[in-house]
Amino acid sequence: MSFITIEQAETILGANFSEDSDKARLILLANTWMKKNAGPAPDPVPHELNVAACEIIKGIIGKVIYNGQAQALKREKVKADGVESEEEYQDGSSSLSSYEQIALDIIAAIDVDQPKTPYGIYLTRV
Repeated sequence: MSFITIEQAETILGANFSEDSDKARLILLANTWMKKNAGPAPDPVPHELNVAACEIIKGIIGKVIYNGQAQALKREKVKADGVESEEEYQDGSSSLSSYEQIALDIIAAIDVDQPKTPYGIYLTRV
């Protein structure tokens, strides 16, 4: 089961959201991102999750999602004319695009049958 199809994306984003030859790849990448971050697609898929997948498609098209990852800055120190500036980032930290933030907020707002941690992992009791 997928979060979104080409037809659903065309309904939300418009038929010209991408070249026809790229649409299947965009849908595959959006569904992959959604599965990784939201878990398995529920049946039926709520419209809000279609919208979240479209945000991911827009981010992929805008080259801010799946565009490689820059190395996280660990430490930077600059001294000039008696002024000192220093930056340090956490190991493994990465920034989220606005598209990913919107999609994650939409996913978090969906009421699903299974309890979910903030990390997108479904918990089940045995």
